[in-house]
Amino acid sequence: MNTDPVAFFREDLPALFNQGVASMKERADGGDAKAQERLADTSAAKGGVHVRLDGDGGADFWLLIDNGEMKAADGQPDGVPVRFAIAAPVDAARAALEEIDGADLLEGDGVAYRVARTASAEREKLLAGHVLEFHVTLTDLPAEPDEVTLQIGIGVAEPPTTPKFSAKVSWDDIEDVRAGDLTPQQLFGRLKLTGDATQAMALGMSMMQRR
Repeated sequence: MNTDPVAFFREDLPALFNQGVASMKERADGGDAKAQERLADTSAAKGGVHVRLDGDGGADFWLLIDNGEMKAADGQPDGVPVRFAIAAPVDAARAALEEIDGADLLEGDGVAYRVARTASAEREKLLAGHVLEFHVTLTDLPAEPDEVTLQIGIGVAEPPTTPKFSAKVSWDDIEDVRAGDLTPQQLFGRLKLTGDATQAMALGMSMMQRR
């Protein structure tokens, strides 16, 4: 996998997504009812994600999802609903990808399938009409820098400079979720929040119930 963040998000991530959709289709064609339901949901999803990687070697681009396919684009396309916007320091993204590559976290048959399931028409309907602008600070990272802040917007085209609320989460807690030692609901309970995150928490819990 590419550990250069621009190459990863423009090339590897769409390839993983499209591989996951192909796997979903194979299961659906084999008669798996759950896969058929998920394929229909993923294929009906449509939208754009604005990605901004700040710093030397960074880039500004979009990821587009339509009809079960993800691809990268240089600018915001016409006629595609804006779903998310995210900004992160490119150096921190590179360090994170090196850790992921070293631990083989993107290996295995189920990874691409789970990446594809991040697109969901049902969840898009749940988020429709909502605008959320927030920052998430990841702490205790296993590489330098050991703390990084992500600027995240939902329903907006630009990552927010000034958030409506902020959340801090420990990398160790995220690892515990990945290992199955902590549920996503328990992770929510460990977030250190500043500002009014009531709407975001309610939406987050609703989306987890629809996974």
